[in-house]
Amino acid sequence: MSTSIDDKIQKFADNMVKASLSKDQLSYPERMALKLQELQEKTKNNLKPDRKEETEEIAGYIKEYMTQLMAEENLSEEDALNKAMATFRADRPLSDEEIRNQERQAYYQTIDPQIEESIGLGYASNLFIGIVIGAIIGIFGQILYSGELIGIVFFLMLGLGLLLGIALGLNKHNRVISQNHSK
Repeated sequence: MSTSIDDKIQKFADNMVKASLSKDQLSYPERMALKLQELQEKTKNNLKPDRKEETEEIAGYIKEYMTQLMAEENLSEEDALNKAMATFRADRPLSDEEIRNQERQAYYQTIDPQIEESIGLGYASNLFIGIVIGAIIGIFGQILYSGELIGIVFFLMLGLGLLLGIALGLNKHNRVISQNHSK
């Protein structure tokens, strides 16, 4: 037998043994797993609304329409199903999040590669500028503070310089995008 079939048999046998035991014969982890499984089933049933009636009603309409199409237009069952599904397909309105996502995707598909490169170079150059400014101020601050070259003040200023570089990069990004939209 294949290993997947053997695994399924073993799992089935394990479940049968557990099902035949009373709750006091189960170990604590087995009882917890059983409780978790029951809770999971309850949660699924509570969160998933029952739409069987509506589903069966629409399925009945589709079957009747398919029968009508096969009789009147001599379509095959597959063609009748495709035509019926196209006819009955409900177009639901998009949510605000889906609309924003589509706009975002459209924007990123139409952005000019030169603009993307300009934004990247702006971030990189401003990060380097911020790091250098932070390092210089950090070195002088550390020398004035404790007489050493590298220390706490140096790393604080280096971190602040990094943040300055990111802020300048965001500013550059904003300017590039604003210039692009105004054209």
